[in-house]
Amino acid sequence: MSHSAIVFWMMAGCSTRPPVAEGVETPPPTLADARAFYAAQPQMLRPFPYTPTPAGLTDLRAETCGSCHQEIYAEWTVSTHAHAWEGDPQFQAELHKSTQPDSDVGWMCVNCHTPLENQLPKLVGRLEGGARNQPVYVDNPNFDRALQLEAITCAGCHVRDGVILGPWGDSAAPHPVKKSERLLSADACTQCHQANAHFPELTLACMFNTGEEWANSPAAAEGQRCQSCHMPEVERPVVPWGQPRQTRRHWFGGSLIPKTPADAADLKPLEDVYPEGMSVSWAQLPDALTAGAQASVSVRYINDAAGHWLPSGDPERFILVTLRARDAQGAVLAEAEAKIGKVVEWYPEIRVQSDNRLKPGEARELSLAFTPTNAGPVQIEVEASKWRITEENLAYHDLQGEVVPGRVFFSDVRPLAVR
Repeated sequence: MSHSAIVFWMMAGCSTRPPVAEGVETPPPTLADARAFYAAQPQMLRPFPYTPTPAGLTDLRAETCGSCHQEIYAEWTVSTHAHAWEGDPQFQAELHKSTQPDSDVGWMCVNCHTPLENQLPKLVGRLEGGARNQPVYVDNPNFDRALQLEAITCAGCHVRDGVILGPWGDSAAPHPVKKSERLLSADACTQCHQANAHFPELTLACMFNTGEEWANSPAAAEGQRCQSCHMPEVERPVVPWGQPRQTRRHWFGGSLIPKTPADAADLKPLEDVYPEGMSVSWAQLPDALTAGAQASVSVRYINDAAGHWLPSGDPERFILVTLRARDAQGAVLAEAEAKIGKVVEWYPEIRVQSDNRLKPGEARELSLAFTPTNAGPVQIEVEASKWRITEENLAYHDLQGEVVPGRVFFSDVRPLAVR
């Protein structure tokens, strides 16, 4: 085990309280204990510290921000960030499994979906016996239920210590404003999108390695950051009565797979805003076919627009590329499929069995061989789709109809004459 890993484990049970004599009941933790506990945790396991409401505002809620920042608020409401709590049935199903009384690791997961201390109803004051699945909680006196429901809300990025952080810091606003260079850096995203750790004693792993993938990519070498793609630039006033300024969109489109069927209509227009990370084109496609002679077609797919691996984030995500030939009656003559993603064995221990994801700029081909008859034209079909959850896990969590498992992002059909 490396030195950093040893420190990581030693920090797990840190507390400001002195040791308690044997046989003496340990007093319940305090709010100060909880804050000391989180301060000693790795970044991915701690929320952003409590912040008071900035002067001039009534609360930290996005709706309050949206009363002035109307266009930005409207963008955020359809974002993946805004749907990261109750709007994400898949996460809620996983969280329910992870918060059982005999083994509660949910506290390790909520900080990315509700990142402010103000959004947590209970705070971890210590770990019983140092075990990460035995947290001892203290009620949070500053908990805001409405703020929790907003998930990754405006204040998660823009409020610290009662001050609004922005890209300029010179706005004539009714609240205190401070310029923050961090908002335009990858650090603003990697609090959650670089959460990569293995907890073997819990049979638990976080595999969000997007930050490191980006840091080692040509995009990073060229000076592009997460915001370059995920927050497109736009010149506009940030309040209706303001002057136009260079700002950014707040849709955070990602894969554009809706969390639920009800979200699909809101995300559909964003397909014209965000390019797909992977493009698909024909690599080999004859003008015509000869009856009784073997033919072949192929497509080329490339990670040409993402500054990280594809797919990235949740290890369950995958991409399917399917190539199919049908005869004149619609019967399938042949089919080939490429599944791109990680294959993880979760039990009895966590192990990555394979990982064939596409690195930035990486291209591959998928080929299909078949023999046509002379009974009419052959139809060649290619389809590419993105998936956030497998059909098996959809059924395991009883989420059929509640969660959109994936979406098709490319399809093409070519009829070929048979001579």
